[in-house]
Amino acid sequence: MVVERLVDHYHRTHADDLSWMYGQGSVITGLADESDLDLILIWNTDVPSAPTLPGQSNVTVHGRLALEQSNVDGYDVDLMHVPRRTFENWISELERGDGWAGAAWPLPVYVAAGLAESELLLDQTGVGTEYRSRVQIPAAPLVAKVRHQLEIAVPGFIKELSRAADRDNRWLHADLAVQLHKLVYTAWFLFEGHYPPFPKYLPQWYERFGMDREIQRLEATFWAARDPAESTAALESLAAAVLNLTLAFPHDPNCQ
Repeated sequence: MVVERLVDHYHRTHADDLSWMYGQGSVITGLADESDLDLILIWNTDVPSAPTLPGQSNVTVHGRLALEQSNVDGYDVDLMHVPRRTFENWISELERGDGWAGAAWPLPVYVAAGLAESELLLDQTGVGTEYRSRVQIPAAPLVAKVRHQLEIAVPGFIKELSRAADRDNRWLHADLAVQLHKLVYTAWFLFEGHYPPFPKYLPQWYERFGMDREIQRLEATFWAARDPAESTAALESLAAAVLNLTLAFPHDPNCQ
């Protein structure tokens, strides 16, 4: 298989510089049969500046990261090259309760979700195994901070959503709803003991993780809403149900 071929290639050609390597994404996790192969390579120091794949490939540098893309044996392959220190900082952010908000790429919370469900491919020193173990359960400070943020944010969001609905300001209503829904979605996964995955295959992740059925129903009600007022009421019910989940972690009032 192409993944085994690539693992052998990196083991032979970059063993001294490569710390560890894992595969994630829809193909690796079994959510799709046909998609790009997503492989993450963690380097001991800086990432390579030249192509590393056998054959021709394109390398795009993003700060300290590099994305390398090619077609190998008929498969589209996406490699993300990451310095070990950068990866360590991402996980440390989450364990302090950060790395989950905003639109930064790559967002640490999605990195952790991908690693939690990943397949380790090269890990000669056991560093990858250690990090994969650390992301199997969300960090308690992160869970507490997101819960606190959701608790204080919901009343204000609902007030502004209702006002936008009353004024028939659909653009503003849609923008506010997306912001609140993203916070609700993040909290929902964390409260059920998982880092929230990138929202490409959410129905499949709901099923795989056995997510709360009543909350799934409430979310479906939100998506089926026919007007902004109905949407606001559905989103308020969804947020309340997520906040009422029994948490696997105690709420720490100092994690704010």
